[in-house]
Amino acid sequence: MKIESYEIELDVDFPRAFYTGKEKIKLEDATESLVLNCNGPVIDSVRIDGATVEHSAGGRSDEIIIATKSGKFREVDITFHAEISKSLMGFYAARTSDGKTMLTTQFESTGARMAFPCVDDPSVKAVFKLTLRIGREFDAISNMPVLEQKEEGEKKRIKFHDTPRMSTYLLYIGIGKFETMKGKYRDIDILFSGLKGSLDSTEFPITVGAQSLEFFEEYFGISYALPKMHLIAVPEFGAGAMENWGAITFRETAILVNENTSGITKKRVASVIAHEIAHQWFGDLVTMKWWNDLWLNESFATFMMYKVVDRYYPQWNIIGEMLQSRASGALTDDSLKSTHPINADVKDPETVAQIFDQISYGKGGMILRMIESYVGYDVFRAGIHDYLSRFSYSNATGADLWKSIEEKSGKPVSRIMEAWINRPGYPYLQVRRNRDRIEITQQRFYLDGSSSDEIWPIPLSIVRKSGVESVLMDDKKMEISSRDFVKLNFSETGFYRVLYDDSIYTDLFSNVKSLSFEDRWGIASDLFAFLVSGHIGLPRYLDYVKNFEDEEEFAVVQEVASNLQHLLLVNPKNSRIKQVAIDFYRRQLERMNRKTERDINTGILSGMLNSRLADLDTDHAARLSQLFSSIEKQDPDMRSAIAIAAARTLKKIDPMVDKLASLKSDEDRVKVISAMGMIPGEDAFTKVVHLMDEGKIKKQDITSYFMSMGTEPLNRDLAFRKFPEIVKRMSEVFIGTGTPSRLVYQLTQYIGLGRMDEMKSLLERIRSPLIDQGISKGMESLAVNEKLLSVIK
Repeated sequence: MKIESYEIELDVDFPRAFYTGKEKIKLEDATESLVLNCNGPVIDSVRIDGATVEHSAGGRSDEIIIATKSGKFREVDITFHAEISKSLMGFYAARTSDGKTMLTTQFESTGARMAFPCVDDPSVKAVFKLTLRIGREFDAISNMPVLEQKEEGEKKRIKFHDTPRMSTYLLYIGIGKFETMKGKYRDIDILFSGLKGSLDSTEFPITVGAQSLEFFEEYFGISYALPKMHLIAVPEFGAGAMENWGAITFRETAILVNENTSGITKKRVASVIAHEIAHQWFGDLVTMKWWNDLWLNESFATFMMYKVVDRYYPQWNIIGEMLQSRASGALTDDSLKSTHPINADVKDPETVAQIFDQISYGKGGMILRMIESYVGYDVFRAGIHDYLSRFSYSNATGADLWKSIEEKSGKPVSRIMEAWINRPGYPYLQVRRNRDRIEITQQRFYLDGSSSDEIWPIPLSIVRKSGVESVLMDDKKMEISSRDFVKLNFSETGFYRVLYDDSIYTDLFSNVKSLSFEDRWGIASDLFAFLVSGHIGLPRYLDYVKNFEDEEEFAVVQEVASNLQHLLLVNPKNSRIKQVAIDFYRRQLERMNRKTERDINTGILSGMLNSRLADLDTDHAARLSQLFSSIEKQDPDMRSAIAIAAARTLKKIDPMVDKLASLKSDEDRVKVISAMGMIPGEDAFTKVVHLMDEGKIKKQDITSYFMSMGTEPLNRDLAFRKFPEIVKRMSEVFIGTGTPSRLVYQLTQYIGLGRMDEMKSLLERIRSPLIDQGISKGMESLAVNEKLLSVIK
């Protein structure tokens, strides 16, 4: 099925949250029947060649069949009406905390059918000819600039330029009273819009937008295809951002930068903008044929965004962020038996949401980084250029990309990639020194300590004192010379873990400062994974951690701190681990306080360490909590720590609720909402849920509370009892997304500690396709944590 165009006109009644639609679908070839997706809109009429025809139900509840007995047809005219969606999917209303509203769309992956009848399949691209009839007081935004606008009584009709051929999930419609900041890159307009009175930002997003366009045009060797790049701040948004072609939407905390913005958020803003603009080529210009290749869109944008930020903001050391936020999560999730291949089998697009996860984003990005390291930067880039040139305005598969890179490199890229993307999991390497040889053995790594004899073709990097060697390891065992041997996996470019014998660890730690920070991060990350999986014991692990007490790189410190926090979430009563953590945090803070100059990473790290220390040290929490009444005036990097300190010290919900009501910044509000989850008791829970029902906590922010409340040791019994209610709320708000499943995964592993059978029974009672993956991962992680608990009691 090929569609030439959709000609869509929507007449929107903003106050009633209702609209009517007229649609002409032009097919490239005549057909006897047409199957459309439609989930929500009510079809009023269907006409072919001016004659009314009936439509019938399809094989799915969201399918309709249009057919005529008079022969084939190439055009269909449809009228329909619909209500604005009450979830954060489809064509929905997004509200600010002070009541301002915009209508906006989120169509990936199956939201377009919630707004208008269409063939909602990424492989069926078409031109979109959009017209909106809206109140005269409103503005409208879509993928393309406005072609013409005229007033019609109390309304105005806005017609947009035709889009390029693109998939349905990339169409965007935004209606509201907007204000706009403007910039330019070459002859391309960069527009930054949000609701009037809510666009509280510097021009930093416009600057990053221009830098991203410059970088990608240079890197891909292909010009940006549209006349404008629109960045749109949306007050309620289920995702972080969405790459609608030429009209990218962002959650406000992922796009606004002002005096209340913390360092970590500013870095996130730059990264997310670069990520979404990378999609304008990789995802929009060239789109996957089906959702099983979704990972290629997301992992490539993830991989590329760090290149942009590293180019323009090298002082941020953004590669550490990549390791901490992407590699770490991917290595953890992919060590579960319930993981999935990167190239997941997607039969039903409704299940796509559950693979918007660390495997699609993180592992995929790390595999691309590994392949780039293997074939070389310039060769990798040339392969990408050929791929994008060959499939522009069309669809492609991962195999098409591997073929392009293989043709340029002459290396077996397709064979390597097929092994890594079609199989779940990854290997770990056991490395032993035997006189003048280094013996390497590979097997699959599981977090539960089991193993298998699967073999991967591993692009292995060998670090020697004299330099770095590259070799392909495609057997179970391998030997190399021990001459000048330092370690494996240079700068953590490979997606595997390494367990050394004691003699090699001794050498590593005696020269640890000579290693790159990426290598130090990898050692810390691997050691913790080997503790959890039972390959090393707690005393040995804690002894190794001492080697990082004077670590200065924020990514390495964050890794150690996160691992200590996980141990304390599993067993909050272990006094030895608690003291090790407190000593580590204090020593790091003392080191940082001696610094005469503070950069962005120093601020981020200081805030994180103060948060962790406030959680464990009552005196530290008491001191910080004194700043809570004026939290909005404090250093933005410290505000999360102050909110946590207040929760630990006050132990009452009412002061937190009062402060929340006074805060204007979404970023500050989320920090307080998250800290509220640390207040124990059902009374606090009831009051926070009431705030949700009243709209005083945005729909998008309920996850922050539930995640914090569920992991808080003092609230786990309560969270267990309320779990069905929590999941129900999440599923209603985040319909068609992977957010409910991720919450189930993260909370199950802590809430279920000490009641594994009861947790399993509860999850079976509330099981649905939307959270299946989360249940599987959560129960497996719970079993891992139960085993870990027996070790660290």
